[in-house]
Amino acid sequence: MKAILRDACYGCVVLFVWAATSTTIAAAEPSDLLIDVQRGTLPIVMSAPHGGTIDAPGVPHRKNIDAERFVTGIDGNTLELAHKIADAVEKELGGKPYFTFARFRRRHLDANRSAEHAYEVPAAKFYYDEYHGTLTEYCREVQNQFGAGLFIDVHGQNAYPDEVLVGTVGGETVKLLRQRFGDESLVGRNGVVGFLRSAGLKTMPAIDATEFNLPRFNGGYTVQSYGSHKPIGIDAVQFEYGGTYRQTEKLDDTAKRTAAAIAKFYREYLPQKPQAEKKSSAATP
Repeated sequence: MKAILRDACYGCVVLFVWAATSTTIAAAEPSDLLIDVQRGTLPIVMSAPHGGTIDAPGVPHRKNIDAERFVTGIDGNTLELAHKIADAVEKELGGKPYFTFARFRRRHLDANRSAEHAYEVPAAKFYYDEYHGTLTEYCREVQNQFGAGLFIDVHGQNAYPDEVLVGTVGGETVKLLRQRFGDESLVGRNGVVGFLRSAGLKTMPAIDATEFNLPRFNGGYTVQSYGSHKPIGIDAVQFEYGGTYRQTEKLDDTAKRTAAAIAKFYREYLPQKPQAEKKSSAATP
């Protein structure tokens, strides 16, 4: 069985799956847009695993539902919001963020879980591997080109409808950022939390918080896998948008405010040029 290939047309990934006779896996049609990807020019990587609405060909709905393994609900409007944030970042900074956004339904597979807990049938492995293989590739590229970057995982939650929860596993997934610039870079007025708040978004944790562990939505598998505490990682934050911010009529405003915060962070903390360009400039008399 093999999977091919990543379509370059506006980053839409189309997977074609063939199965051995012992396992029946339906082939995806060319019109099935299962993952949206974009190779960027900025040291910013975005992901959005739970906003998809397309059935994954050959993958049945999951049946063994329990709280740890098989949450199946959609994070409403997060795919749309993630695209709008990416577009707004490009307008703010004049460059493209990298992104990988799932279009497959969470009830088929959950890309924000380890492979052990993400799906039930082998057919789903192809979609899961494509999603995470792309994220791994992008993080390594940012590392190699820039030396540092920001990873943003876009989610939705309804427990705190008027807040954006910034999950970092207690600060662990932004380990490099905090080592370089201190906790101010995460929760200070001149940090992730402060920039979001200055853009008009309420957050948890609050400005100048001394405790980074959130009671819920503290940072899932994706940021745990690609955070700067990992060899392949960059500084990673999970943004859990409350329902108020994900209302259809508010998506443009939410995206614009988020992009403004990201732009401030980029200018304050992220490399402005690839390392090769810096070396070339330094060598020029």
